[in-house]
Amino acid sequence: MGEREVGHEEFLAPGRDETQARVVHRALRHLADGSAGEVLREMAREVLSGRLGLNEAVRVGAYAEALGERTRPLQEAWERGPARGPQGPEATPPGGR
Repeated sequence: MGEREVGHEEFLAPGRDETQARVVHRALRHLADGSAGEVLREMAREVLSGRLGLNEAVRVGAYAEALGERTRPLQEAWERGPARGPQGPEATPPGGR
């Protein structure tokens, strides 16, 4: 990134432990590489630089919209329920065909 970056400690909050803070920090670093699009890249860089807090960032219209778009497939999958694959309850037992 080339500029000052806040550490994971920036994301410690009541009810959030150090492991969770590290996960948030790692996710922001991933977004900052641009793999999720330019808007989320900008948001992540603003947060990681300390120019914008995470709570503030998710309230910015363009950032909130981009986050919603990226998480919509996850939300839809969650609402559909667990996947039914070979390991699911309807799996045919060995030799059962």
